[in-house]
Amino acid sequence: MLFIISVLAALAVPGYKRIQTSARSGAVMNDLRVFAGAFQNHVNERGDWPEVTAAPGEVPPGMQPYLSATTWSQPSPIGGAYSWAANSLQQGRRYRAIIVIASTGENKVTAERQQLVDIDRRIDDGDLGTGNFQLGYRHQPFFVVEH
Repeated sequence: MLFIISVLAALAVPGYKRIQTSARSGAVMNDLRVFAGAFQNHVNERGDWPEVTAAPGEVPPGMQPYLSATTWSQPSPIGGAYSWAANSLQQGRRYRAIIVIASTGENKVTAERQQLVDIDRRIDDGDLGTGNFQLGYRHQPFFVVEH
């Protein structure tokens, strides 16, 4: 009986990990969509992106009416913290507006490369060097809000 339970548990663990990884990926994608929409609302009402680049986990100045400080300041589902960057240089290319998932002190981005590729495949092209979801400076993932 114990052997059967052990075998069933061994079979269930990989499936559980896949489900957990998929849920985290979905949560990151949802966060990025919501945050990008909040920044777009800022542009629509004020005419431009917030100019100040904010530290990871800090709501950028002027974004308080648009972003939930609680959601923005919590660690991302894949580790790290969300950070706004305007006029950012990433891998030799300048972007007008991006959201970075940045590793900080004790809060590192923990996603494996395959999970990041999966997120990118769901968002756009499955290539972490092109499109709207990429790896940038120090291999930190970022989402392009405007090129």
